[in-house]
Amino acid sequence: MSLTMLDRSVLWHRPLLWLLGVLSVTVLFPALVSAECTSDTGTKTANTVFMLHLSSTCTAAEREARAIPARDLMRALAAGKGIDLSGVVIQGDLVLDELPAQKVDAVQGLSLEDRRVLEGLNDEEVHVIRGPFVIKHSRVKGQIVNRLKRGFLLITGPVVLVQSGFDGLVDLSRTVFLGLVDGSNARFEKESYFVQDRFTQGAMFSDTRFGPHVRFHRSMFSGPAIFRGADFPGLTEFLEVVFEQDANFSRTAFHMGTGFSGAQCRGKCDFSSTQFEREAFFLFARFERAVTFASARFNSQADFSDASFKEADDFAKATFTRPPVMTRTARVVSAVPAASDGGPFSQAVTIGLFVAALGILFYILKAK
Repeated sequence: MSLTMLDRSVLWHRPLLWLLGVLSVTVLFPALVSAECTSDTGTKTANTVFMLHLSSTCTAAEREARAIPARDLMRALAAGKGIDLSGVVIQGDLVLDELPAQKVDAVQGLSLEDRRVLEGLNDEEVHVIRGPFVIKHSRVKGQIVNRLKRGFLLITGPVVLVQSGFDGLVDLSRTVFLGLVDGSNARFEKESYFVQDRFTQGAMFSDTRFGPHVRFHRSMFSGPAIFRGADFPGLTEFLEVVFEQDANFSRTAFHMGTGFSGAQCRGKCDFSSTQFEREAFFLFARFERAVTFASARFNSQADFSDASFKEADDFAKATFTRPPVMTRTARVVSAVPAASDGGPFSQAVTIGLFVAALGILFYILKAK
């Protein structure tokens, strides 16, 4: 049976119509084409790193459905693997002090530089995390804790917590970080403790929001410490902290009592445009290089008693609602900053009243 001309036309144009349909869907509804939730498990590094990256197209429900149990991560860490996670949900607690312990001398694969960093810990036991500890663009529903009272947790690779949310307590006290620490844009809903830590390559917590209590007590930053734009809603402790290089706290907001007492700034310290809503204590602090408080605002008592400034400060550029306490403070500039009269707004009101008074006086004289 021969095909009619109409039948041949339909068969000829059917592939073309199908292609046009596909192109229309792609152009008009791209989300339908690209919304598939994909994952990358890093098969090439499976022997050394527990890896799972979920694509940005995954929905919250899909991430929950693929949530990683904390026990799986603990098994990987105990086996000597690092972790590299992105876009995931972690269920359960990571109790890092339960990792196997060993003497520092027995730790394999460390560079000579790392060995020098660990000098003085030869008699200590360490619990080792090898390789990276990366949890970015993720949510941790449990706790991450290191409960050691003796010895240290040793993390040999970088620690990345970028843009992740931590619902529970984060306690990484007594931890030696041999790589860079980056917690920028992270959100800590509960307490976060970094007591007696050693940040050998420095740390970044830019635009990070901390929880109701933060402690960096007696920690040492061998590299730059960057807290630019961070938000501290609760009690904040940087007591006896050592900044061996520059420390940046510009545009940071401290909403409750804040302590930098006993801190040592061996590099430049920047507190420009920083807001101290409650009491701020810098007792016995040591500033060996230039420190700036330009445009900083102290809305409550600021106490610099027994502090030492080796170079000229710029307190004159800061705003104090109460005169700062400078008992036995050693400064290059001897003038004590006075309390502000309320800043530009108050000055504007004063000028306005003065102009109004002149206007009234002019009116009275003219009436006579």
